Amino acid sequence: MAILHDLAEALTFDISQAHLRHMGKRGHAIKREVESRAWEHIANGLNDRELSRSYTSAQRDYDTNDTMESKIVHAADSLDILLQVLHYRRRGYQDNLLADLWNERRKIILKSEVVSAKNLLKIIVREYEKL
Repeated sequence: MAILHDLAEALTFDISQAHLRHMGKRGHAIKREVESRAWEHIANGLNDRELSRSYTSAQRDYDTNDTMESKIVHAADSLDILLQVLHYRRRGYQDNLLADLWNERRKIILKSEVVSAKNLLKIIVREYEKL
């Protein structure tokens, strides 16, 4: 699931939350539809039907975010983005360029049921505050 969750973005690109806000009320629905169609295209291209069903099931679990595994992958994805923001800040990017992404992903982790993600968030925030 961790490896597969962004695979559709190889065909669609990563649609940011900022971009979705500009798209209006239908933004999230459009993103889901585009990524779902990309995923179907990828899964249909696999020669092994059982593997295709397995990958599709993992993707569905990720999308619904109902299992502990999916919650961990979502948390890891947000932590990864926070680490990228930290890296960009260290390289000299201005805070105002990254603030929306930083705040959005911090909120996701704070709402997460994954306790270790919250502990890692504290460490990342401490590093961010040193800048």
